[in-house]
Amino acid sequence: METLFVVAVGLFIATNIDILLVVVAFCLDEDYATVEVLLGYCGGYLVGIGGAVFGAFVVTGVLQRWTFLLGCIPIGMGLWGLFRREPDPEGDELQVTPGSRGRVWVVTVTAIALNGENLAVYIPFFVGLTPEQLLAVVVVYTIGASVLFLVAVLVTRLTRDLPHPAWIDRWLVPTVLIFVGSYVIVSGWIAV
Repeated sequence: METLFVVAVGLFIATNIDILLVVVAFCLDEDYATVEVLLGYCGGYLVGIGGAVFGAFVVTGVLQRWTFLLGCIPIGMGLWGLFRREPDPEGDELQVTPGSRGRVWVVTVTAIALNGENLAVYIPFFVGLTPEQLLAVVVVYTIGASVLFLVAVLVTRLTRDLPHPAWIDRWLVPTVLIFVGSYVIVSGWIAV
């Protein structure tokens, strides 16, 4: 059981670095209240973890031998992130800030989108677990999600006046996605 928790925590950390960075960015944005970011983040997390559990049940009965191919999703996202060209900014663009519900919705949708690559990692991992192990991992991930939010708030408070380094979005996040996707493919391929 200890090995299971070490693997589970490792996967959680590897797949949530990008989410941590995005939550920090939302917390740094003066248009978003911390409670709005919290509500949106929680909504996105619940959809993501629920989708992973549901996906594991579906895959267990139908496609268990091929779940490792889901690792192609984060690899593709990581390669896209590394090789895409950012458009050059052209002056000040008009930005519309939504109301409170709209801001919560923006954070929720962003968190759901970021949890997309987590599905490619969590589903193959969840497939091999017993119901008791799955419940334990979901509890650990929920605790981890809470800690992640608290760390994001702490980082925000400590770094509010520092510039956001571009290399995090440009290189770190895509590299982590490629690493995680490769891990899913290799570990699944070895198991088959």
